[in-house]
Amino acid sequence: MSKQQALPISISGLTKAYGDIFALNSVDLEVQSGEFLTLLGPSGSGKTTLLMALAGFTRPDYGSIRFGEDEIISMPPHKRGVGMVFQNYALFPHMTVAANVGYPLKLRKTSKAETEKLVADALETVQLGGYGE
Repeated sequence: MSKQQALPISISGLTKAYGDIFALNSVDLEVQSGEFLTLLGPSGSGKTTLLMALAGFTRPDYGSIRFGEDEIISMPPHKRGVGMVFQNYALFPHMTVAANVGYPLKLRKTSKAETEKLVADALETVQLGGYGE
């Protein structure tokens, strides 16, 4: 399987409330294809809720999330092609760092050579190159 082309992400009017508390209140955001973005804010500002909505684990009350031209609000998480590491992450303690990072690629049946390259690239990106084993 080849590396998937990153699609632009368009978020429009995204709202998620829990009772009277708005975790997301009409959020608008454009992320270009290949762009690297960091969400920064205090606890309770909606960062995790936004990411959970992108991944499909939280259903927004209103708004739109598009990957390219496709509206994905109703798409199940396993069909979105989004990887996510949860805050209360669970690593496989019997596996190396590289094996943990590459596990989603294994599930997608990515070739061993491509997985090794993508894992090495990912580790370099977060300044963990050389720590795979």
